[in-house]
Amino acid sequence: MDLRREAVRLRDELQTTLHEPARIRWGGLGELTVTVDGRTVFSKREAGRVPAPGEIARLLESRR
Repeated sequence: MDLRREAVRLRDELQTTLHEPARIRWGGLGELTVTVDGRTVFSKREAGRVPAPGEIARLLESRR
């Protein structure tokens, strides 16, 4: 799995669907973390998987 491609997909998804500025960090050992407004919304390390398409948007909408 290409985490860089996944990070770009997540960034684009958040910007186009919710117009949310998001920080997507990807790196060594398969790390992928999505942060919005200083809060971690999703961590691959904690979940053990990458988020499904639309999952981050649903998580953010449920917190509003």
